[in-house]
Amino acid sequence: MRTPEKELTLLSSNQKSSKDGLTLVEIMVVMSISLLLVTGVLSFYIQFLKMGYVNEQRNRINRDIRQLTSELTRVGKQSNDFFIYESIANDARDAPNDRQLDGTSGDLLVFTYNSDSSKNETERIVGYYRASEASDPDALGPVMRFEVHFSPASQLAIEKLIPKVDSLPEPDVVIELSKGLADGRLFYNFLGKSIMLNGQIYHGNDAKRVTETYNYTISPRG
Repeated sequence: MRTPEKELTLLSSNQKSSKDGLTLVEIMVVMSISLLLVTGVLSFYIQFLKMGYVNEQRNRINRDIRQLTSELTRVGKQSNDFFIYESIANDARDAPNDRQLDGTSGDLLVFTYNSDSSKNETERIVGYYRASEASDPDALGPVMRFEVHFSPASQLAIEKLIPKVDSLPEPDVVIELSKGLADGRLFYNFLGKSIMLNGQIYHGNDAKRVTETYNYTISPRG
């Protein structure tokens, strides 16, 4: 037989047990709040990683632009003349009428250097070309550099001095990926006296490309 004192003790114990546990609704509320917090933290972390990746690629682009500008300033201003052709393909630069004249553009730029004894003798050429498919000039491609010395200096036309594609000296990669914006080409002939570079540099991967447009003008000393 339960006494009033025992009934009171049992009631107090049941009330304490109910207060110590969580109801299903309370558990669901706690889980929802936790899920929102985790989602917010993950979203912030992902955005932080994306921003860091984009900034890293932009820094690489700015480095490329500085390097290209510095090199072309040095190489171009020391040269005596320049020639622009549609592309590095053999049939696009094997005759004088392949030269891209004032107001036209191409993906092959060749600087020439005359010998000290004669302006009609070429002792060195330095070439830059964007390696893209000739059938698709809008495709991305690296910018490559090659250099050829002639001893003795040569009086041949420049088209005879540019090596064929299969015999080019080992080229250096100047820009990893680039796209020309001058009618789809990189080098624009301005008045036959200056070269305008108008293009885009790309870094990143297929999932995330980062790009920057650049413009630059250089005139040979000749």
